[in-house]
This record gives sequence, structure tokens and C-alpha cells, in this order.
Amino acid sequence: MTNDTALPTDPFAPGRPLPQAYAWLPLGQVRPRGWIERQMRRDLEDGFVGRLDALVPELIRDDDIYGANRLSAAVTRKDLGVAAQEAAWHVQYLWWNSETQSNWRDGMVRTALLLGSPAFLAAARAYVERVLATQDADGYLGIYAPDLRFRLSGENGELWAQASLFRVLLGYYEATGEPRVLAAVERAAQRTMQAYPIGRSHPFALERPYAGVGHGLAFTDALDRLAQLTGDARYLAYAGWLYAEYSQSELPEDDASYANLLDPARPFKGHGVHTYEHLRALLAALYASGSPQLERALDAFLAKLGRCLAPSGGPIGDEWIGGRVADATSTGYEYCSIHELLDSYTHLLQKRGAMAWADRAEWLLFNAGQGARHPEASAIAYLKTDSSFSMTGRLHADDPVDPDHPQTRYKYSPAHQDVAVCCVPNAGRIYPYYVKAMWLRSPGGLVAALYGPCELNAEVGGVAVRILETTSYPFELAISFSVEVARPVEFELAFRRPGWATGYSCSLDGAAAGAEAGELIGIRRVWRGGEEVRLGFAAAPALHALPSGERVVSYGPLLYVRPIAALEQPGRAYPVAGFTDIYYEPAAGEPAEYALAPDAGFEIEPGAHDPERPWAGAPALRTTLLRPADRQPVAARLVPIGASILRQATFR
Repeated sequence: MTNDTALPTDPFAPGRPLPQAYAWLPLGQVRPRGWIERQMRRDLEDGFVGRLDALVPELIRDDDIYGANRLSAAVTRKDLGVAAQEAAWHVQYLWWNSETQSNWRDGMVRTALLLGSPAFLAAARAYVERVLATQDADGYLGIYAPDLRFRLSGENGELWAQASLFRVLLGYYEATGEPRVLAAVERAAQRTMQAYPIGRSHPFALERPYAGVGHGLAFTDALDRLAQLTGDARYLAYAGWLYAEYSQSELPEDDASYANLLDPARPFKGHGVHTYEHLRALLAALYASGSPQLERALDAFLAKLGRCLAPSGGPIGDEWIGGRVADATSTGYEYCSIHELLDSYTHLLQKRGAMAWADRAEWLLFNAGQGARHPEASAIAYLKTDSSFSMTGRLHADDPVDPDHPQTRYKYSPAHQDVAVCCVPNAGRIYPYYVKAMWLRSPGGLVAALYGPCELNAEVGGVAVRILETTSYPFELAISFSVEVARPVEFELAFRRPGWATGYSCSLDGAAAGAEAGELIGIRRVWRGGEEVRLGFAAAPALHALPSGERVVSYGPLLYVRPIAALEQPGRAYPVAGFTDIYYEPAAGEPAEYALAPDAGFEIEPGAHDPERPWAGAPALRTTLLRPADRQPVAARLVPIGASILRQATFR
């Protein structure tokens, strides 16, 4: 434990940057295969990832917010098709399309680059060219005309619009290696750093700031990656300063401020998405300075985070955390929050190296993330709960309707335009961000950190290495790694041992191999090509007790639920045929909650894996439940949460 008397007075004082455990591989060096590739391709070619601009053209195609339609003092209002809100909220709507556009483009562009889809690659290339053409002579890339940029005294989207755009461009640069794209982002970032100079400006100290100003702290995402790509320490220093400015300003989204984190009596209260994305800003600031106080702040953040997680890993965000403790039925999670927390988990993994963050990322994606997608249609839930007894817009079907603040988020939609087109773009980002973290570069070689079918093409010691990871994980727990190298090269291949695994087997060309070191299983040798590593994990269905006295059921990396028969009701239709909002009510006579029989066991029902519909063919669990009406035992079949629409996730 750090001695308080030895701590520097200023927690934000510049210091020596901390070493990072692993390095990202550039986008495109890890590509999805198998069921992940098929799902991503459907999302791109036939789903919301590739068609959102046609579903809500007025928000994307018709508003050139980074170019011809930049915001000026003459623009005072935008109608985005959102259900009525208080007048004070309308100042936010001015910048909202920048978030919708850039986050959607980020998912679309990264997916196109990972899949090599010709039509969408051409669209991605054309988009990048259009954006670069909007760059001003001084380097500015953003949404404000000269009369407003860097001069706004209240709510604005200056830093946020740039952050979301820069993430797209940096991903494109990583995959293509086009130096002019990196140069454009550097010029733009440096222009902003000049406009808000360290020690002589206060970008968060504004009058009546709302969501846009708080989101602006995500500018540190771009700074962190720029520092990694260029080695320029100025970006890290600026990220640390931005976090200090955020911590010392009065903002409504202040869960991650230094003082609030160190107050043990203050739980998280704010807008969930802000809180979970701000974890990355704190992490960047810590690694920029090595401050022991920021290390304490990070520990406090992670301790407070634990109470915000539902059994699926979904973080409270419906929309606000409100100091609550998460549960399976009353605290919803927003898809934006799922993505932002997954991204933060992978940053913790990359910087700190603990494989527990990989466990968390997998659990979050395959359970909360997949469970908030419609298992068949191209639609996601803006808000979802683990136990989901209806999807009629409101949390519960019998909740009263508030005409002034209608709750319409609990439904499936390819856009959710009546609320905000924010969750659907982030649902398009989540799998590309998972794929980029599946393999990481270690000081001694490569680490398989997140599992699933994929292909790695990288260099180790200047030698080309190709690894084909073949599996239907998480539906099976056996994985094969085929290794090819351009010429013999020595390095270590390391594999994560999941926290849920009760055992493992590892072989190289049929012979036992692998040395266990903490959370990793490593094989160091001279690789000559043609080798095959086979990895298998042991697991059994398990019950986990919750503070409520209820239990949840898991098998390996998946949460299992009792599916509830549902009646489908179509809602709003969109300009593209086949895309609609969808509502669900339980079928007549369908009891909501069964209890778990005291002596219930679980029998694994093998799945029939189909890469086109993997969740429908996932392994199931056979067990015995007690019928609500008379407590009589009945046979029941539990399925992964990602295969369900309405479901019961907890059992008494």
C-alpha cells in the first residue's frame, strides 16, 4: 500500500509514463472467421451496419455536419425525429448527428475493412476522401464554422465530434497504412491542442454543460492511440491534462472525476455511457503520468463498477445509474453502455495485462451484448434487462404511460430514431472492437486473449506469421491453432486460461505442451510452420448465488436462461423494406417465473452448430424447474441468453 505522506501534492502532476503490458495489433491483422464473420457480414451487407444511412437518411446522408452543414451561430435548432423532451435538451440536438454519423461510420468502415467487402470498401474509401477534403488549412476537422469553433461558452460537441471522427480515421489508417490519413488526424489533433492550450484554457468549465461536453473527454481515445502509433509523448501529456481539467470542472457527468472516485460514500450516479467510457480517460491519464493517486482512483472506479453489473455483465444505463445496485429485472442496460464498457475492458487488458479483463469482455459480449440483439432480425434493444418479460417500449408491460416522458426504449429496432440513433451505431462497433483485441503483441511474442474463430496475420521478429484459429467458441470449448511462418522464428505463443475453466488440455502436434504461468498457457519454441496447437477447456454447468437470494446458471462463457414464448407485434416501418421496429408480449398463459427444483441437476444437450445461425443451434441445458401455480416439478430447457427474446434469467 502506498504511504500517504510519500504521495505528491498534485495528483495530476506530470510524471514518468507507465509501461504497457501488451501492444495492439493494427486493425486488419486479426480478421473474423466462422460464425463471427458470418454474423458481421449479415450485419454489413443486409443489416443495420451497412444500411443505417438509408434507414435514417435525414440524420446521415442529408446533414453534412462536418462539411457544408457545419454549425454556426445561425443554426439554433434541429428536428431529429426524437420524442418530445424539455426545451433545454434541444441544445444537444445540434451536435447529435456528428455522433450518429461517426460512430456508425466507425462500425461500418472497420467491418468493411475486416471483411474485405468490395462495395463497402469503396464506400469507406469515398467517405474518408470526403472527410479529408473538409479539413481547413489550419488543420481543423470538426462540426463548427469559424464563428463558433473553440469559442463556445456552453453545451457543445466540439471535442466529442472530433473524437468520434478521429476513431474512424485512425482505424482506416491502421488497416490501409495510408500516411496522409494519419497526418490529417495529427494536424487536426494538434490544432485542437493549440486552441485549448495546457495550463491556459478550461475546455470543460462552461455554462450549463450537457452530454456533449462530458462526452468530449473521449478525445483521450484518439490521443492515446496517436501516442501509440507515433511515439509522440505530447499526446499522452495532453490526455492527462484533459482528465485533470475534467476532474476540476463542474459537469453533470462527473462519476469518474478524481475527487468523486476517492469518495467511498459516493456511488456512480451519472449517465451510464459517460461513466463507462470515462474509465478509458482515467486509464490514459494514469499511464501518462504514473501517478500513484490516479492508481488509487482507478482502483476505486473498478470497485464501484462491480455494483453496477447485472448477471450478464450488462452495466446499468437506463439511462442513468442513479446510485443503484444492478439486478436482473429492474435495472436496464443501454447498448451504448455495453459497447463502451467492452472497449474499456479491452484497454484495461492491453495496458495492465490481467486476463480477468478478457474474461469480462467475453462475458459481456456473448451475454449482455448478444442478448440485446434480436436473434434473427436486424434489430437491437436500446434498453434490455437480463430477465425480460415483455418488450413493449416500457420496462414492464403494465408500467403507466407518461405522455410527457414516454419510455419507448425497451423494444427491438434497426434505428431507435424516436429516442436517439446512438445505440445502433455502437452495436455496429462492438464486434470490430472485440476482434481487434482477440490477439495482442507481448514482449516475447503473441497472446490469444479473446477466443473465437479468426485469422491472424502479423510479423514477429520481422518474420510473417499466420495463425488460423478454428473453433465455434463459445458454443464449444475446443480450439485449434494452425501456425504458418515465412521462415523459422522463435517466439512465445501464449493462450489465456479463462477464469471459469475447471481444467484444460494443450497439445502441440499431438503431444502434451504448454507451461502454465498464472493466467496464461505458453509455448515458446522455434516455429517452422505446419504446427497445430490444440487447446481445450473443461467446464460444467454452474449455479451462482446473487445477493437477492436468486441464482443464475452458466456453462463456460455463457449465461443460460429459460426462454418465454412471445407474441410479436410489428411497429414502425423504415424506408428500406424488411426493417421495422418489433414489440413482444408473453404468450397467453405463459407464467413469468419458475423456481429451481432443490435437487435439480443439469444435462448438457449437444448443439448442432450452424455458422449461419449459431445461437439457434447452441448447446442447451436440461433441468427441472418448479411450476409457479402448484410448485410441481416440470422438465425445462435452458438456452444461452443470446438465443432468447423474452426470458427468465434468475431462479429462486
